[in-house]
Amino acid sequence: MYCKPLLFSLLAAAAAWSQAQVIATGLQGPNKLLLTPRGNFLVSETSMAINAGRVSFVTRGGARRSLIEGLPSGTEVTLAGGSGPSAMALNGRTLYVALGAGDSERRGTAPGTSVPNPAGASSPLFATILEFRLSIEIDSINGTFKLTPAQQSLLADGATLDLDDGSGASAQASLLARFPITEPDRNAIYRFSNIWGIVVVEDGKALYINDASQNCVARVDTATGRWQRVGRFGPVENPTPVGAPVLDPVPTSIRVYGDELLVSFLTGFPFVPGNARIMTLNPKTGVSTPFINGLTSVTDVLWRERPNGAAQFFVLEFSANQSATPAPPGRLLRFDTREPVVAAAGLITPVNMVLDPATQELFILELRGQILRLPLN
Repeated sequence: MYCKPLLFSLLAAAAAWSQAQVIATGLQGPNKLLLTPRGNFLVSETSMAINAGRVSFVTRGGARRSLIEGLPSGTEVTLAGGSGPSAMALNGRTLYVALGAGDSERRGTAPGTSVPNPAGASSPLFATILEFRLSIEIDSINGTFKLTPAQQSLLADGATLDLDDGSGASAQASLLARFPITEPDRNAIYRFSNIWGIVVVEDGKALYINDASQNCVARVDTATGRWQRVGRFGPVENPTPVGAPVLDPVPTSIRVYGDELLVSFLTGFPFVPGNARIMTLNPKTGVSTPFINGLTSVTDVLWRERPNGAAQFFVLEFSANQSATPAPPGRLLRFDTREPVVAAAGLITPVNMVLDPATQELFILELRGQILRLPLN
């Protein structure tokens, strides 16, 4: 059951609701956070170094070890950080790991344009989804699976690899789906693929992914890897004289919400406060509908059902005003009614969150390398 409320608007925000506690530090360019069946965490991590991407296993107490190493990574288009492993999804003993554009994209000579890296990309696996079929449940794996550049090439050619973690567990690795790394664009020259969110649906028969650069949502058949775009998002009007007249919507996360999908949007430069939003998408019709407006630099959204049957929503903002210099910290907003409450303030570069339904705790991932714990009750 879920209760679909009327369109929310960000009208006002009350004082912070609770203090988040740090439970893990020292993560390497973390992008996404997953909860394991036993309440531990998986974290996708990028790097500016070539083939230094990884998936980490982090215990509830904050201890980290590598689950998968040697994943494609490289310096991203702005030359300010790494790109590689991004979205993840876990379905039983099958782990799906999406890879971003890596070092395949570089800025063109004209503002707002992109071209392929003239030096070439460091991996043939960028803009793909990898599938890892594990021999045992993920919480019982004690070792590390490692990919070499030669194995990356084999995966790109369609091979299925048998990997050993060195501690008794094994995994079959394969390439599930490949997306166009570039598509021609009249304004940007090329638009690069950048998968940023994944959810498992239909009892594991399909995935929905959102692409933060192509501004779309696609359905992926997990048996065949066949994919189809089911929704596209148009540009957002720029209410300021700074930058282009319209801005990229930049979808950042995707969640199942009854028969629909919740999609959050960062919106592009100049990151105008109040210009970001949450939308619902009907994947059967491709129709998207405004859901929460008036937000700022949104990186994630999730919801839970309350004992009275009402839906409660949590929205993560990267910064309360990303266009300011210096930009203030981010925050977590809680929506019980039309007016939000600031559930946590002072968050530094928050990018993703997960809810543990067993303990009713929210865990927030910060790009600076931390996981925070926030009790909800």
